[in-house]
Amino acid sequence: MIVARRVYQYGIAFAAIWMLVNGLAGLLEVLFEGVVEALLPPLISLGSSELADRVSLYGALTGIGLITWVIHWGLALRAVTRDPVAERRSGIRKLYLYGVLVVGGLILTYEIRRLVFDLLGVVFGTVTGTAFLYGEVTEPLAMLLVMGMFWIYHLRLAGRDRLAVPEVGAGATLRRWCVYLLALVGLLMLLFGTSNLLARLVEVAMPRAGVQLDTGRWLATDVAGRVASLLTGLLVWATAWTWSTRQFRQIGGADLERESTLRKVYLYFVLFFSISWTVWNIGQVLYVLVRSLLIPSQAGELWSTAQRELGDTLAHVVTFGIAWAYHATVITRESAAAPERHRQAAIRWIYGYLVAVVGALMFGSGLSGTIATLLDLLVRPGIPHAEHWWQERLSLYATLIVVGLPVWLLPWLRLQREVVAAVARRSLARRIYLFLALGMTVLTLLGTGAFTLYQLLRVALGETWTASNTSNLLEAASAAAVAGLLLAYHLRVFQHDAALARQDEEAEAAEATRLAAAAPAPGIGAPADADTVTLLVVRAATAEQAAELRAQLVAAVPAGIPVETVRLPAAEAARLLRPPG
Repeated sequence: MIVARRVYQYGIAFAAIWMLVNGLAGLLEVLFEGVVEALLPPLISLGSSELADRVSLYGALTGIGLITWVIHWGLALRAVTRDPVAERRSGIRKLYLYGVLVVGGLILTYEIRRLVFDLLGVVFGTVTGTAFLYGEVTEPLAMLLVMGMFWIYHLRLAGRDRLAVPEVGAGATLRRWCVYLLALVGLLMLLFGTSNLLARLVEVAMPRAGVQLDTGRWLATDVAGRVASLLTGLLVWATAWTWSTRQFRQIGGADLERESTLRKVYLYFVLFFSISWTVWNIGQVLYVLVRSLLIPSQAGELWSTAQRELGDTLAHVVTFGIAWAYHATVITRESAAAPERHRQAAIRWIYGYLVAVVGALMFGSGLSGTIATLLDLLVRPGIPHAEHWWQERLSLYATLIVVGLPVWLLPWLRLQREVVAAVARRSLARRIYLFLALGMTVLTLLGTGAFTLYQLLRVALGETWTASNTSNLLEAASAAAVAGLLLAYHLRVFQHDAALARQDEEAEAAEATRLAAAAPAPGIGAPADADTVTLLVVRAATAEQAAELRAQLVAAVPAGIPVETVRLPAAEAARLLRPPG
């Protein structure tokens, strides 16, 4: 009943607050326009019917939204008064608060960008001062004021709830989703805004021969949009990330940020995206370079074509390369500052094996394509092909090899160094990677074998062997050779892991035998197992931390095993732990 009541109250309040925000913002926009119109000559003459229509619409939204939100939010506040601890700890209340903060934060991000864009339009001369005051600024400014007021209110309310009741479990997870989602949106705006701005500045500074750039209104508007994205993204990302980093530095309290799995998910997602985007752009440059070396007659044309995108490519490589380096440094520093929990390590392993899979696929595809092209040239030297056939193919496949090999080896070799720890080589991510590698290579061998047999049977049944059949057979043989090499390598890795697992089992069995032999028999210097109680002494920093640990122990131990807690003075605990004699 309590859960249903919370779902109803907070759900209706969440829907009503957006009606209220849009209504108030619309009325405030009409008010701003009226003030500006009274002070300045109007640019547009608005009829009384349009004004009445807008006021009626926004007034209806405000009235219905206000009444609905006040009633249901008031009921929620009364519930907090009756039972402050349980209500403030409620996951549904946390979902409402952080839902308003994340949706409101996205709205504020969009409106801040609009306002900055309009301000830059005045600076660059694309928007006149009168037009700015009358038509451009009123809408984003009205929404910023109204949404900002409600956003700050809910932010302070969530902060008071955290001070009154420590935020653990689902509540802390929802807070992190809010913070890291806003940080991600801000970071992407910052990165793409910066890279796009750099690309445009490079294009203006080094214009291509024979191309006339429009350096007037269009360029000013374009630059204003990119600068607006840069500044807005920097503001949003720096605010969310600074708050999260400050939480990470705390070493006391419940549900510490340094123990958060979601923080690792955010960091490794940003790192994976930055690496992928940087490598993709580097690969484009390498492809043009290799193709120009192999086809000297087209070098000028190729570089002329590439120059159109060279500024974009270099800007993206620099911007996302810096993001890659920064987040890699953050991960290294935080790993040294705080011990890595198993779930956090699992996220790191998933990231590492995911990158390794992508790199291995690129490397394998490039290697098999290169072998097939070279074999085709050796086996059929006089067969005519399309112009620059082998140069184009080798340019593509060489790029895949050069890019894919380090992308595969760098994370793979680091992961291989960790297999000395049993928990690392027994991880689910490693098993999935190995079985995926074995499965894909075996399926490749089966597919190429079936294709080869199909071609041979066609010839045996009277079909004419053609030059294309030879090319297809060489491609199949190349793919099978590369798949066989990768299969043999990963099979050796799998067998090595299995051998280490057997050694672990033997060591565990030997240790269990040793302990059993060393344990005193019941009735000879030690009580029987049925009368033995295991005491676990925990020196928790706070009572909340001890309560949270007890809840985790209760959830972890098998059913039927009681978990009891007793608070003792330090001296008494030391006496109980003192060995006999």
